[in-house]
Amino acid sequence: MVTATVNEIRLDGDRVATYEVIGEGRDALMFPGGPGFAAAYMRGDAERFADVLRSHLIDPHGSGGSTPPTDPADYSSEGHARFYEEVRRALGLGPVVIFGHSFGATTGLTYSAMFPESVVACIAVAAFGIGEEQDEAAGGEAAAEMDAMIDRHRDQPWFQEAKQVWDGWTERVLGTDDPHEVETMMATVLPLYTAHPERPEVRAGLQEFGTHLKADLAADKAWEGGLFQGVDLLPILGRVRAPTLIVAGALDPICGPAQAKPIVEGLDFGDLVLIPDSGHMPGLESPGRFREAVVDWLDRSLPAPAE
Repeated sequence: MVTATVNEIRLDGDRVATYEVIGEGRDALMFPGGPGFAAAYMRGDAERFADVLRSHLIDPHGSGGSTPPTDPADYSSEGHARFYEEVRRALGLGPVVIFGHSFGATTGLTYSAMFPESVVACIAVAAFGIGEEQDEAAGGEAAAEMDAMIDRHRDQPWFQEAKQVWDGWTERVLGTDDPHEVETMMATVLPLYTAHPERPEVRAGLQEFGTHLKADLAADKAWEGGLFQGVDLLPILGRVRAPTLIVAGALDPICGPAQAKPIVEGLDFGDLVLIPDSGHMPGLESPGRFREAVVDWLDRSLPAPAE
């Protein structure tokens, strides 16, 4: 386990951003999922690639010690991208590798489109690119895939409670004023995100993941209040100039093949890796295969850094 120090950097307008740095090698920005989760849960990935990436785990605005945005609309992927670019500049970093998971992967792709000169490569793990509105208009393939992946767990003793929380998620988030309720809800549905939550190593990983779930209720409400339903990355993907790796678990209920394939098809320089027998967290369920895929792709896609 790598011991990292939480740092703070000042931004314009008397704001701050908090971050950790783990590893050696190419400078990278790591974007966590959510929105509304601090970057601490990305430590496992930062440690996994510590020999090839010097990862900056930046707490999103409103999470960890980072100042919240004044406008709830900035909890969108575009608002997060602008925040991360401001932090990159404040840190004095040149063009970086972008590494994002889940909503962080959506933000990473958005960042790469908005600030192409700041990105040398983008790794998007479990990216969410097509919201409910766009999926329904296109025939509902992503929704059907989600239903099938969730139904795999129907016989598990925890399934009914988790499914009930899952189905009522938006209404409960919008109806609560207690961030701890959202954290409890997330802990309840976490097994649905994985392909094999019954495996001891996965169960232990989910428990560890749960210790980092500190909800930013304002972000959660903004996301559930309309931001996620209208997500559509496809129109901006042509603006991504850096080589991009899309990684998806073949059994991911949220960001599986039905989400990943259209994203890759929209990129000029995109590659797709589907991790078999894995859900939303391939680094947890298939760590060896996941690391090998990412490191091999980086070796092929980027020239060796100058000495």
